[in-house]
Formats: sequence, structure tokens, C-alpha cells
Amino acid sequence: MFGDVDGDGRSDRVWVRRVGPCRFALVVRTGQRDLEASLRPWCDKPSEVWPQGFPRVIALRPMNRARGFEPEVLMWHGASNYGLRFFAARGRRLLPMRIDPELNPRNEWNVGGFAMAFSLHNCLRPHVVGVLQAGYFRRRWSIIGETYRVEDSRFVRTAIRSRKVRRLGETSSIWPNVRSDGFDRCGGFARERP
Repeated sequence: MFGDVDGDGRSDRVWVRRVGPCRFALVVRTGQRDLEASLRPWCDKPSEVWPQGFPRVIALRPMNRARGFEPEVLMWHGASNYGLRFFAARGRRLLPMRIDPELNPRNEWNVGGFAMAFSLHNCLRPHVVGVLQAGYFRRRWSIIGETYRVEDSRFVRTAIRSRKVRRLGETSSIWPNVRSDGFDRCGGFARERP
């Protein structure tokens, strides 16, 4: 994939390189140097990870206020959900973007779901991400809404609300109003949609 990642106005080449079994590197070739970040996908069977095509760069998006795009990496894909990570170029380094606070130490967005539990993730406006999660348990829906402000190489949670309801209803009436899934409203360009 090609796009300006380091913010110098010139196109950079972005790809994933295999280092070993279950070990990969995200590589950005700029005009002056190669920037790398380690990728460690969930790996139950090392022989199956790379042939399935994970991890891979699927989009370049303007997530923060800095010039240049942030690579979006598909780390894994299940039957109905998938894991996404973002990376930011800072000087001579390529940093994984942290999610604060995040219970999962991998700093991955777990996107998607199925009939009894799902989550929607997308930009509500530039540099602000909305997350809507819902799960059905004991004849009630638990709904959690969150907003995150994108600061440099971090997603910082700014608000959270939760409630329980008997019927889910229309998701457009639930805060935050996340209209679609998969960060497509954040802009940039995508090679594929997970």
C-alpha cells in the first residue's frame, strides 16, 4: 500500500513482513529510512497465521491531528468479528496507538459480533471515535457507549455510558450514534474492508 505516513508530503510504501513463526513487522519505507513496528498476532497454530493472510495492512487513515496517515492493520478475523490495530509515525519511530483505558493489553479494537453480542466502531467526527457495544444476557440487553479522542499515538476515552434494556430497538437512538462499522467514516483510503 502507498500513502504519506510520516507527514512529509511524499508517498511511503507500507507492508507487513514475516519475521518468524507468529512474528511479523509493520514496515513503512519513507524517503530517508524504513520505520518498523513489531506485530504479534494471536497465534494458536503458527503454521496457519500467515497463510490466512494475517496480519495485513488494510487502510491508511487520518486518525490524529498530525500530518500523514496512520496504518490500519487487520490482526485477525473470526467468523463474525475481527481485530484492528493502528500505528503512528513519530520521528524515526513507528508506534502502536494505545487505547486508554484498555483491558486488552494488545490495544486492538475488537470489531463486529453476532446476534447476541456486537460492537460498532467508527469516527463520529474528525479525531473522535465512537464505540457502541451490546450484549444479551438474562433476557436483557447491556448497552455500553464510549467516545475516544485521538491524541498523537493514543485513543483516550472521554465519556462512557451504560444501561440495560429489555429490547434493543434502533441503534440510531442509542448514544453515541455510531452509524456504521469498521472506521470507514474516519477518511483516508482502504485497500479492503474486513
